[in-house]
Amino acid sequence: MSSQDQVHRPDVIVIGAGISGLVTAKCLREAGLSVVVLERSGDIGGLWTFRENDYGVMRFTHINVSKYNYCFSDFPFPDDVPDYPHNVDMAKYIKSYTNHFKLNEIIKLYRKVVSIERQGEDWKVIVQEVEKDGITVKPDSQEVYLAKNVAIASGHHAKPTMAKFMGQDSFTGEIIHSVKYKDVLTNHLEDKRVLVVGIGNSAVDVAVNIAAIGREKPVYLSTRSGAWVVPNYIFGQPTDLYANRLFLTLPWKLATWIFETVIKVVSGDPKRWGLNPKMRALQTQPTVSPTLLHHIQRKNIVVVPNIQRIENKKVYFINGESAEFDTIILCTGYKIDLPFLSDEIKQTVLDENNNNLKLFKNVFNPDIGQSLAFIGFVQPASGGILTMSETQARWYAELIKGHVHLPNKSAMEDNMKAEEIATKNRYYHSARHTIQKDPITYNDEISSYFGAKPELFKHPTLAWRLILGSCGAFQYRLQGPNTWSGAKEAVKKVPVTEMMNYTGIGLLVLSGLVLYYIYSFICCVLY
Repeated sequence: MSSQDQVHRPDVIVIGAGISGLVTAKCLREAGLSVVVLERSGDIGGLWTFRENDYGVMRFTHINVSKYNYCFSDFPFPDDVPDYPHNVDMAKYIKSYTNHFKLNEIIKLYRKVVSIERQGEDWKVIVQEVEKDGITVKPDSQEVYLAKNVAIASGHHAKPTMAKFMGQDSFTGEIIHSVKYKDVLTNHLEDKRVLVVGIGNSAVDVAVNIAAIGREKPVYLSTRSGAWVVPNYIFGQPTDLYANRLFLTLPWKLATWIFETVIKVVSGDPKRWGLNPKMRALQTQPTVSPTLLHHIQRKNIVVVPNIQRIENKKVYFINGESAEFDTIILCTGYKIDLPFLSDEIKQTVLDENNNNLKLFKNVFNPDIGQSLAFIGFVQPASGGILTMSETQARWYAELIKGHVHLPNKSAMEDNMKAEEIATKNRYYHSARHTIQKDPITYNDEISSYFGAKPELFKHPTLAWRLILGSCGAFQYRLQGPNTWSGAKEAVKKVPVTEMMNYTGIGLLVLSGLVLYYIYSFICCVLY
């Protein structure tokens, strides 16, 4: 039998060896399942592995979520890694995780997934081996895999969204998407007049990098919706540590007022810096940058509104301003892309027009069931995607083992409709918000399905932290399947911010006063 005729039959096929794919493979193996991971490129780590000529982080990228909330639940970062690791630290950490759990032995590199389709009760996955460029297909290299279960972990930042403006074709300079941007020197932007379109995290990183190193000032930053920009640290602690169960129980309009007030105290009103957000602070994923305002204040970066039209090298903005540019960088996001799915399956799970996945809890389609899982197809409102992907993967493993079960189809569809309405009412209307979730709230719900949601009465010594702290990924290994003996100590290492400690003390004092008043009132009535 030739290699292309051989059929491989693992229990589960995982598509992608980024962080979501790796943690999925680890959780499935932990449950005793045989797994194969198919990765198109020649390395693991997904976007966290810097690649000169392929998809990945920019050369200077630091993660914008602290290491406490962007890590594997049973494998902490080394203590000497900074709060916000550089992409080199991330890649090293991911490789350490992969080596520690011996995942390399199940990963097939340079494997491009061509198609995924039903074959009876199995999923048939056809793969072609590619050259080191990750694109060119080797002749006679087809492989076939059959499995009862498939986990797609190829990421939702898949297909760059290329914005179009009136007169764009007349632009005589260079227009690129941020996926092609590595740094000022690699992209030869020294002394170039640059316009960055967008104001998400990538856009701000690009603008700051060019302003700091590119020499030509100023860099223009064009935004149609504005943004709330938050620093990496608030009152000396990583910003994401302020997300906690107490805060998330508040009505979102009250929570967003509190958050906006803190931002204004720390950084000033965003309107002062021309950021002019059209939405409330918790109606979108915050843009995190420690240096954007610094460059705006020094006029190294000029914030302008949306583009009206382009004429040759001159760009006109809707407020009447104009300027000439050599390069335009489109930081306009990505669309979900699943080219390997059959048309029938793709139409069942993906609304391409609205960039929306038709999935129960962002993982399973009611018409397909638990055999096809989408891991990591969720956008965290705060914190990182890694904890969410891991919780999804553990849930998937328990479903395959038959320890838990999905609700019936109608119940899943009703829940999806309710969540769609809630998302539309809560978040600013945008393609980037169709799969938005708060990580702690989401992880609590999913982990409760298989017994891993941390319960206060089971962990009374951690109750203060579980209510007032973010507690990191480790809290989801305190109980449930495959607990980790180091989870409790790891949770204790996650800082609880001073503001939340003071808030907790204040609430205790207030509660005591209320109880004392009630007790006094009862005593007066009775005696």
